[in-house]
Amino acid sequence: MHRNTLLEQLSSNTLKLSKSDQKVAAIITSEPAAVIHYSIARLAALAGVSEPTVSRLSHKLGCDGYTDFKLRLAQEISSGGRLFVENMDATDNTQTIINKILSSIETSVHSMQQSTSAASIESATAMLADSRSIYFFGIGASGPVALDAQHKFFRFGIPVVAQTDYINQRMMCSMLGPEDAAIFISYTGRTREIVASAAVASERGARTIGLTQQGSPLAGHCREVLNVVALEDTDLYTPMTSRIIHLVLIDILATKLAITLGEKVETNIRAIKRNLQATRHDG
Repeated sequence: MHRNTLLEQLSSNTLKLSKSDQKVAAIITSEPAAVIHYSIARLAALAGVSEPTVSRLSHKLGCDGYTDFKLRLAQEISSGGRLFVENMDATDNTQTIINKILSSIETSVHSMQQSTSAASIESATAMLADSRSIYFFGIGASGPVALDAQHKFFRFGIPVVAQTDYINQRMMCSMLGPEDAAIFISYTGRTREIVASAAVASERGARTIGLTQQGSPLAGHCREVLNVVALEDTDLYTPMTSRIIHLVLIDILATKLAITLGEKVETNIRAIKRNLQATRHDG
């Protein structure tokens, strides 16, 4: 049975829309690729209606709220081939490019606030706090995130390794045990190599954590999933905002772990700062 898309619903007579709803609908249907970057306040202002009006329209369309509406709209228009590199156009000037990218990041971070579970962060932290070693795995665009995580986590006094090569990942995962933690980073959670490595780590009994989307193939091999949501179609281009969200999640996890470990981490950081003094110029 065919389910009408959001744009089809807004363009048809299937919904009973008030005059205020129609003003919002007109903007959405005329420029859907731009709307996915609008805050609820901006869309309401452009339509000349209140923010609750926009929220109610989102619910009329079967969404959980405005954030859910934007996520579904982004998926809908990207699958139709109308979304290209943050909605960039060849005629965009520099300031427009800056505005579009920053707006996309702002929207994705806001979406992250709605989708990130404090319970999942606490669960992942508990798994890491008494681990014998921590491994970060990422391929392609997720590789730099894994390396950044290594840079942050090594100062906690727990052996940390980041690996971005698939063959080395498989070898490392083959040697993991129940006291080791393995964190797999993939926005889509569909990359065959990273999913295969996670399966090996899981079979070895390692403490597997996924920075990925709930319900993805990768998530199926992880004990804990830190859900990642961004308004991007990675089948069309290399992700930008999703990588930033991964980095933010790493920061959140590192901060929570540092607080959990307490004085031990403070001692390590003081020692690092003291030993780095000699590498810096005075002044």
